[in-house]
Amino acid sequence: MPSDTAFRLSLYLTLSLACACVGYAEFEMFPEVPFITAAAVLTLAVLYRLETRVQLLSIPETNRMGLILGIMYFAWAVFRIVQVIQRPEMGNANLQLVLVSLFGPLLVTLIPAKLARREQHVGDYWALQVMGLVAVSLSGAMTEDRVCSILVGLYAGTAVWSLSLFHLRRAAGRIACIPNRPAAHPVAGVLANHEPQSGLRQALKLSAIAGAVAIPLYLITPRSPGEKLEFGKPRVEIGYAASQMIDLNQTGNLEDNPAPAFEVTLNPITGLIPELPDTQLWRGRVLRNYSKGTWESSDLPLPGVDGAPRGLLQWTPPRLGPGQCAIEFSVPPSLPGQFLAEPVVWAPDQPVPVASITSRGTLPWLWGGDGSFLWSGRIARLETHRYVQIWQPRAPRDISPRFHIIDPDPNAKIRPLIHNPVRRVKEYADGLVDALIQEGNLPADCRDPVTDLPKREFHDQIAKSFTRHLANWPAFTYTTKLRRVRKDLDPVEEFLFHTRAGHCERFASALALMLRSQGVPCVLVLGFKGWEGTNDPRKYVVKQEHAHAWVDALIVEYEPAKPGQNERPISCWRTLDPTPGGQAISEAPSSGWAGNARARLHDFVRESLASFSSEQRRLIWASISESLQNWGILGIGIVLVLLAIRRRQKRALATPEAGFLGPLLALLKAHGFTPQPGETPREFAQRVADVLITNPRSAVEAGIPRDWVEAYYESRFGGGVIPPGRLARLDVGLRDLERSLVAVQPQK
Repeated sequence: MPSDTAFRLSLYLTLSLACACVGYAEFEMFPEVPFITAAAVLTLAVLYRLETRVQLLSIPETNRMGLILGIMYFAWAVFRIVQVIQRPEMGNANLQLVLVSLFGPLLVTLIPAKLARREQHVGDYWALQVMGLVAVSLSGAMTEDRVCSILVGLYAGTAVWSLSLFHLRRAAGRIACIPNRPAAHPVAGVLANHEPQSGLRQALKLSAIAGAVAIPLYLITPRSPGEKLEFGKPRVEIGYAASQMIDLNQTGNLEDNPAPAFEVTLNPITGLIPELPDTQLWRGRVLRNYSKGTWESSDLPLPGVDGAPRGLLQWTPPRLGPGQCAIEFSVPPSLPGQFLAEPVVWAPDQPVPVASITSRGTLPWLWGGDGSFLWSGRIARLETHRYVQIWQPRAPRDISPRFHIIDPDPNAKIRPLIHNPVRRVKEYADGLVDALIQEGNLPADCRDPVTDLPKREFHDQIAKSFTRHLANWPAFTYTTKLRRVRKDLDPVEEFLFHTRAGHCERFASALALMLRSQGVPCVLVLGFKGWEGTNDPRKYVVKQEHAHAWVDALIVEYEPAKPGQNERPISCWRTLDPTPGGQAISEAPSSGWAGNARARLHDFVRESLASFSSEQRRLIWASISESLQNWGILGIGIVLVLLAIRRRQKRALATPEAGFLGPLLALLKAHGFTPQPGETPREFAQRVADVLITNPRSAVEAGIPRDWVEAYYESRFGGGVIPPGRLARLDVGLRDLERSLVAVQPQK
């Protein structure tokens, strides 16, 4: 392949990959960008075919086309900006991010427009390369998943190839200089040794050298203690909003929000003031419905009547046992929510344990029917909601009082709480149950033969085991740096099988779906965990940075039937917190490559040898199988492309013994001239000419081998047809060369 053809191919491939990067990176933000990218790549393909066959557009014609494209782009950009201003959720980003992202489609439209020009000079090619680099840089900043990494890697390879050939063509004077600029003096023979080749081998060598230098340098460079600069990934504050939904698709760095959320004051009723535990949970909002990474609430109470506290018009504190106290809440209007201290304890035939302090007196809350209490009254817009909860610190911290579910069909109320929309989460949970059976923690017949799910009497044990697995297994890490590496998967599946790192919402979501997959009803709870003290020993402040998520599992049992009655389900809520630790695990400053290597070796020994279980082995094999499925087709394609390129290079560099140059090579070989390894036909012809020109008897015929080689290049690489008259002259020259070689004895 001659250098001109190879340069064109490398340039068009480089720019096409740059456009593809933009189309992939901005798909979620602007769904129409992939179609713009496809049109641009198709235009590049058409221009590649037409560039050497027809005359492209002149500068005025190109300017007119650019004006039309500019007007169309400007109209689309204005539409998108107005859409984001009026409806921010449609743009999936803030206005600043949208303004920056609009440069991607602009570059995609400018690249083919600039290539459509008839006159191309050095500045045009530099501008095209810069536009491609900016497009790829923008794409890499907006997304960082596997597909984008592959596209960027392919772009880097083709860009090195294209720039290598661009340097050779510019040095040889094959590219016009910038108008009104002094022309660079071409270097004689700069393409002589490269023109028969595609230049791909040189580009691969340069890439390998750059990688050999860059990769070790990257590995030995200490990690910066500063925050990573991220684009397109908003920084989200840790906090609670009563109207928010949990969206696990969200990425970015969670920042601590030290703003106060609400205040509580402990007032003893009997005895001394109890101390709040450091890990005190404050129940807020319950979310029941999960779909594609999003949790939402629903009006789905579980009607419980027997064992419920009494509702009174005039509230009096219930008697819950010795040591009970009153917790007074002051929730500001900026946080429209209702919070209660866990455990929420009540007693049958006693008043409800929660009441609001209003101008009309202390009014009781309503029993929610499922162990919850609700305030049904109205709160003024700027009014601080003050209410009191009778709390029993001696009650079990992770279990609620028992209550009955009385309904003609109680399973109809429970069924939505065992809905699991993620198939692979069930596979993960099934593996954990199998491991519990193998370890002897569950009997072999723990599953129901009809549903193949664990029997109801093992639900509580499974819930605790799953919680310990997420909280204690070293492979799972708590972090506030939220990432998505497989956006094609459900966030919970990605968390369990790939990232295994996240904050409380991801851990709680994983536990909830794992339990539901085994038939254990559960819900996700939003609230707070922890507090900060004040100068008053009775008063505590709960801040936004204490926001937390956990799981409440509905443990259902059945009491024996009494005479004349059917068995009735007895329920209680089990509080489960699967989040490890409780504070973000920050990345410690690096102690150099040796320290990092020791830490990685220690982690490998700990996770792969010391605590290696059958479940880990199953997950590893599943991960390997999935990786082979994901990369198999791509790997086969890459291998086939490399083999085809290698075969084409060998064919291009091989000496054509029986081809066009066959008669010339046979004649020269008979007189002691043979091509050296790696020597191109042009180099071989030049070496023969240098020898022949030193002898007066053969000096006249010294240029005949070069004439044959030039005709060979035109025929094989240029696609031209040698006229019969020229072929006849070449044959006459070959006979003259033969007579000269016979008359003299040239040395090699």
